[in-house]
Amino acid sequence: MTTDSLRPSPIDEHPVVLRRYRIPTPSIAQFYALLVRCLSLRTGAMVYARSRVGKTYAILFLESLLASQRPALPILRMRCQHKRIATETAFFSALLTMARHKASSGRDPTQLRHRLTQRLLEIADQSQSSDILVFLDEAQHLGSSEFEWLRDIHDELELEGVRLVTMLVGQPSLRARKSIFQRDGEEQIVARFMTEELPFHGVRSAHECSACLQGYDQGEYPENSGWTHTRFFFPRAWEAGMRLAAEGGALWDAFDDAHKRAQLVGELEIPMEFFTRAVQHILYQCAKRDSTSFAFSRAVWDEGVDVSGYVRARK
Repeated sequence: MTTDSLRPSPIDEHPVVLRRYRIPTPSIAQFYALLVRCLSLRTGAMVYARSRVGKTYAILFLESLLASQRPALPILRMRCQHKRIATETAFFSALLTMARHKASSGRDPTQLRHRLTQRLLEIADQSQSSDILVFLDEAQHLGSSEFEWLRDIHDELELEGVRLVTMLVGQPSLRARKSIFQRDGEEQIVARFMTEELPFHGVRSAHECSACLQGYDQGEYPENSGWTHTRFFFPRAWEAGMRLAAEGGALWDAFDDAHKRAQLVGELEIPMEFFTRAVQHILYQCAKRDSTSFAFSRAVWDEGVDVSGYVRARK
């Protein structure tokens, strides 16, 4: 697609086309509020939702947001892997890799644990922070032993004045794990990692669709340039007053109709992966039709939903 003289750069170089951008959602706002509370209370939390709703998307968004709002806060992230048998060496090696330690492998679990503790203390010291925020994605894969080993690290750091604030992010089975710990008298694990909890959701209404689309009306590239994402793709329509947020109802109806036609189980809850794919397709494909009288049709939104792959992924 050629560059329009009204635009500051080629369309193909825009972050929306390259999928190198993040849009806030109501659930991400709730996640952020939980994070702020946990950092204030210096306690852990678990955030859970079914697969592919957008949990990892939220983690990446919050990492970026916190990097700008709390630049001194060390943030680490690890994706937990499913293992038939958990071992201390594998667990501590994975955490050392997360902490970007040059020597993450070894056979002696005691040595690995010491290496990890020292590395985390080093990270805190370099950042001049008494807190380290850790996101453990797919945390439903963690077993009881791994929680015990994580608790040991948590306690060793606390003796040195450093607090590990852990966000367990995973599927709803995390709630069952918490209940098991409570039943078995493992309150010390619950107190450190599961005090707070938040059910995470995809986009669940036309109103939430509008709130997400507003992110395109407000997000700018380059930053502080005045070139919002919507304006970039539709400069003439933007000047005439067109805003993407006004299309929330149309986009919701397109997803809802596709959901019902495919007879998918459960109420509609749009994962951000498919939401952003639909919007990206529509912005890119319709940009060439930009004019002061441009308006989205329902057929355009139906096409975006189809291209997003939402129905095919759910069947």
